[in-house]
Amino acid sequence: MTQDMLALYEAAVEELPPLTRLVFLLHRVDDLSYGQIADRLTITTRAVECCLSEALAMICAFFDGDKPRRCRRKPLAQAEAALRQRHRVYCERRLRLVGIRIAWDDNGDDDHAISQIMLRAMPRPLRETFMLHRDHLTREQLAIRMKMRQWVVRWWMFCLDGYFALWPKTFEEWLCSTALRHSRVR
Repeated sequence: MTQDMLALYEAAVEELPPLTRLVFLLHRVDDLSYGQIADRLTITTRAVECCLSEALAMICAFFDGDKPRRCRRKPLAQAEAALRQRHRVYCERRLRLVGIRIAWDDNGDDDHAISQIMLRAMPRPLRETFMLHRDHLTREQLAIRMKMRQWVVRWWMFCLDGYFALWPKTFEEWLCSTALRHSRVR
């Protein structure tokens, strides 16, 4: 396979939805059977088959220059809905630890909603530090911009690390950790 083909293949895999991508990689890279994947993710083998079918169809469409579209067969839709519900329960527990309640929007992106809630709940100095840090400023530049000493900025950066440790994982991160956790149990 040429470097160009490999880059195109990697780009196609990166475009897959999280569950489809994880199932595809567990099967193709980790060489797991359908049953092993189903056990790790607590989904049906039929859902695994649907994920792989969707992955191959989307990768082929990507290679053909078409816009990849989801198949969303019933077993896949049911598995994804159940996993997303479990992810919401996980997020609610994590957010409850820091005193945040969430009202889910079934039409919205859960990961985006959590990010927005966590940013709004962030103390003002932390939020300002975070927003300026996203501009890739040095500590010295941050200190000048925030009119603070560098050690104070360093302290806020340290606090940011702790705050981010409290954030729930994204759906994809949670999904991967779920698959990994179940592999250790067996």
